[in-house]
Amino acid sequence: MRKKKGIETIIKSMNNFPNDNLLHQFGFSILANISFQNEKNQNEIIEKGGIETIIKSMNNFPNDNTIQIFGIKTLAFISFQNEKNQNEIGEKKGIETIIKSMNNFPNNQNIQKFGFLALWNISFQNEKNQNEIIEKGGIETIIKSMNNFPNDQNIQYNGCGALANISLENEKNQNKIREKKGIETIIKSMNNFPNNQEIQINGCVALANISFENEKNQNEIREKKGIETIIKSMNNFPNNQEIQMNGCGILMIFSNLNDKRIETIIKSMNNFPNDQEIQFIGCETLLNLCSNEKNKNEIKRLKGIEIIQKLMINFINDKNLQSIGKEILKKLSN
Repeated sequence: MRKKKGIETIIKSMNNFPNDNLLHQFGFSILANISFQNEKNQNEIIEKGGIETIIKSMNNFPNDNTIQIFGIKTLAFISFQNEKNQNEIGEKKGIETIIKSMNNFPNNQNIQKFGFLALWNISFQNEKNQNEIIEKGGIETIIKSMNNFPNDQNIQYNGCGALANISLENEKNQNKIREKKGIETIIKSMNNFPNNQEIQINGCVALANISFENEKNQNEIREKKGIETIIKSMNNFPNNQEIQMNGCGILMIFSNLNDKRIETIIKSMNNFPNDQEIQFIGCETLLNLCSNEKNKNEIKRLKGIEIIQKLMINFINDKNLQSIGKEILKKLSN
């Protein structure tokens, strides 16, 4: 379609007939379908002024759920890992339009599902858009929707993903999520879908981002039994690198506590002997846990010394791992 100027023709037609809702429904349907995982078509839509057309149409037909669904879908698809398109959507007030649509149709699962996906994609590694979502009440909208549709796996998955992006290295957003009971919502989602690997991944990433250098959020996770949820997830998916890495990262923060986390960390390091990041986070956590005799004995019992010796051979040129490894072995020998 792109070679025959089909995208340009559709956008031009929608602009020429701004009040024809049926034409806009068909136009959006086509744009959504041809933009899915197609970077050339996504860029063509942008170049031909498609973002302005989409947002204008969504605002012109706020009560047409078909236009809202396909408009949000298109914005979600064209913003996926594309910083230029993310910025364009933010500048054209697309974030505000998406949140408004989600608030106007709180019981429409498709609008909620694709609204989450759009906010997730638009906010990915984009601090300006993350802050825009906060300012327009996006966190409240996300958490409310997750609680309204607790059994919808797509909404839970996309919701956890959106909260993970929004909270990345952003203290203001981290705090806002806690204040709106987002931590509780994420943990509830992970507990409701213990066998859904994708929800567990996004949940672990979200909790890791939300708790990073944030003591109040760390306490909230502890109070809501988030640590137990994370350990359960790590044990249910021992071969999933993302769950193990983010799980180890969270356990490192809470390493002053005890219970089953030593066993979980050692198991994770054992399962991913060549993953440098998991080994490093695991080592830092074990080093912190070596603060008392009970923990040291548990690490020894679970063959932690052999794990450390093995990683020091595997990563002989990594100065950080060598240094931490030596320090752990020294503490365990005392």
